Amino acid sequence: MNRRLPEAKGRKRALLVEGGGMKGAFAGGVLHALNCYLPAQHYDLVVAVSSGACCAAYYASTPDPEPEIGDHTLSIWRHELAGHRLISIFNPLRKKTLLDQEFLIDFLFAKKYPLQAENFEQYGLPEFRVAVTNLRSRSIEYVRATESNIFPLLKAATALPIATRGRHDVEGRLCSDAALLNPLPVNDLIECGYTDITVVMNSPSWRTSAPFNFLTGMLSFPRDWKMAKLMRRWHHHHFNLARSVASAPPEGITIHTIAPEQFLPVGLVTTDQAKLEETVAMGVQAGERAAKMLLEHFNGQQKKSARNSKKGTKATKATRPSAPSAIEGKQRKAGQQPKNRGKAVRSDSVRQSA
Repeated sequence: MNRRLPEAKGRKRALLVEGGGMKGAFAGGVLHALNCYLPAQHYDLVVAVSSGACCAAYYASTPDPEPEIGDHTLSIWRHELAGHRLISIFNPLRKKTLLDQEFLIDFLFAKKYPLQAENFEQYGLPEFRVAVTNLRSRSIEYVRATESNIFPLLKAATALPIATRGRHDVEGRLCSDAALLNPLPVNDLIECGYTDITVVMNSPSWRTSAPFNFLTGMLSFPRDWKMAKLMRRWHHHHFNLARSVASAPPEGITIHTIAPEQFLPVGLVTTDQAKLEETVAMGVQAGERAAKMLLEHFNGQQKKSARNSKKGTKATKATRPSAPSAIEGKQRKAGQQPKNRGKAVRSDSVRQSA
């Protein structure tokens, strides 16, 4: 069973969606807007963490723009999760966890707003990988979503310690929320060869995270001190590292960041309906701005690829050995020096920097 990210092929283009509990309402709005203008077929791979996986599952299983259906599905974030239906201090009295995953996944995702899981990797849709923490190996795994495993997989991805049982079985392995160790695995995508990455963040790109305190670690994993220690060591490290890499990518890497300009009205467990609605609207607006920019970028890539293909055909007729590549030739002619950084594109302010 392959639980690693697939090596990049073709366009080497990936979409990464961050989680963050109820802040996933922002990602839900973003992905709804992207579906309307930029369906998932524009990517070779979709990867998501925590509550971001709930939003990305709909995006990765919807082959055509669905403005009306998508807007209806956003009712999950706008209305269904408000109040005490999802999160309640009284849930333990009803023999439920504080965060009722059965309501969220078995009822909302599987029945009331049915996820079209049969569409995964059909109609040109990309592979969808959900990041989880394997509690036995204490490491991140990227599980390939299928029609048969998606709902247990989403339960594992949203298995927040303290608020839930903190674990769920996925194909014979106990797994938990990947954000415990790596909330935004940008570097893993780069290491697998992806050079054009879109990242949906649920907090400002300039935000930094402090380490979890000792008490949080112990309450999260009272019977696994090693896991508690790893969570306190790696969560904030990867959170901050990902934002640093996104703002200044390595050479040859382009990263498009879709993030709110300021802190969202909601936090990890906010259930206020007005704040959830505001957060969804912010996501939709950010997604619409980003979609226009991404379409322009992807169309430009396609035209450039077509031009390079024609030049490559002509170059095969030449007899001179060791001829410079088309890109090298352009750089030498213009007197340009090789770039040592990639390109960072921020859609929160719709500006580009190299």
